[in-house]
Amino acid sequence: MIAVIAAGCTSTSTSPSPSASVTSPTSSTQSTSVTFMDSTGSRVTLPNTADRIVATDSDVLEMLIAIGAANKVVGVDDYDAKNMPLLMAQLSPNVTDIGDWQAPDVETLLALKPDAVICYSGANQPQNYNQIVGANISIIQLDCYKINNLSHDALALGTITGNTQQATSYAGFFDQYISMVENRTSNLTVANKPTVYWEEGTDLSAAGPGSGGDDMINLAGGINIAGNLSTQYPMVDSEWIVSQNPDYIIKTPYENPANSSAFNALISAIDARPGMANVNATKNSDVYVLSSDLAYGPRSVVGLIYTAKILHPDLFKDVDPASVLTTYAQSFLQGSDRGTFIYPTTS
Repeated sequence: MIAVIAAGCTSTSTSPSPSASVTSPTSSTQSTSVTFMDSTGSRVTLPNTADRIVATDSDVLEMLIAIGAANKVVGVDDYDAKNMPLLMAQLSPNVTDIGDWQAPDVETLLALKPDAVICYSGANQPQNYNQIVGANISIIQLDCYKINNLSHDALALGTITGNTQQATSYAGFFDQYISMVENRTSNLTVANKPTVYWEEGTDLSAAGPGSGGDDMINLAGGINIAGNLSTQYPMVDSEWIVSQNPDYIIKTPYENPANSSAFNALISAIDARPGMANVNATKNSDVYVLSSDLAYGPRSVVGLIYTAKILHPDLFKDVDPASVLTTYAQSFLQGSDRGTFIYPTTS
């Protein structure tokens, strides 16, 4: 079945099985159009590469910067404009604030005349998505934060912008380190996989099946204690955590703690919950705080290495996640290695 939407000059066709490949125009037709797969599994065609792009979230914005397309960004969401100085420093000072990422201002979008507006997919797409489509604005759903799709999304952005060489290098970085982790953990038996409770920014919000935390645990060679629950981000209680007795606990706060005292406070708060003193993770001091910068988004490939090293230190004793992050910073986003990203630190 083919579905075409009236969003600018963008056409979208559904595909029964999303592919990780990205398709460029064939020379035989001399077409200037570009085609790629979005995060919904639909094949999308733009009439030309996009020179004016609105990024509605920090994940796609970071990827655009990393592939050398910062000069094509004409609009960003309000949160990034105010809270992401590392990313904003890479953009033109004239970039426009489009408002809330969940409901971008349509009049502002129209005034910018973007070739493409790029947003999250599914439940995370803008609440006024249909209004944007109805205004004849080309809007593309590309997540750019899920660890399993980082390489695909980077290549798709390369096709969208025409920066294919830089995007290929960027995708190669993801593939190199994700493959390294997979190769070392793929043959672990269930008995050799520790159990993990991954907590989101909200206290007692677990990482259920299909969530980013669930993907990270599985790739890193662990067993997610919330992996069989019914929702993606289930709310649990201390009694349930105690009953599951996880070997490790990983907390991913919304805002990065300012210093070691703030990191310690998060860990102490978890340890102080009812019954937690009897949990293996607490008894063995295996409660960790992982920065949201590394838990989700493009840099989650480094978070994956940290997680794998925590769960299987012997398998990853030759790998230094901090050095991998430094390589990322030097190659793709200067300054992204500054700060504390894991606590306690791994040896």
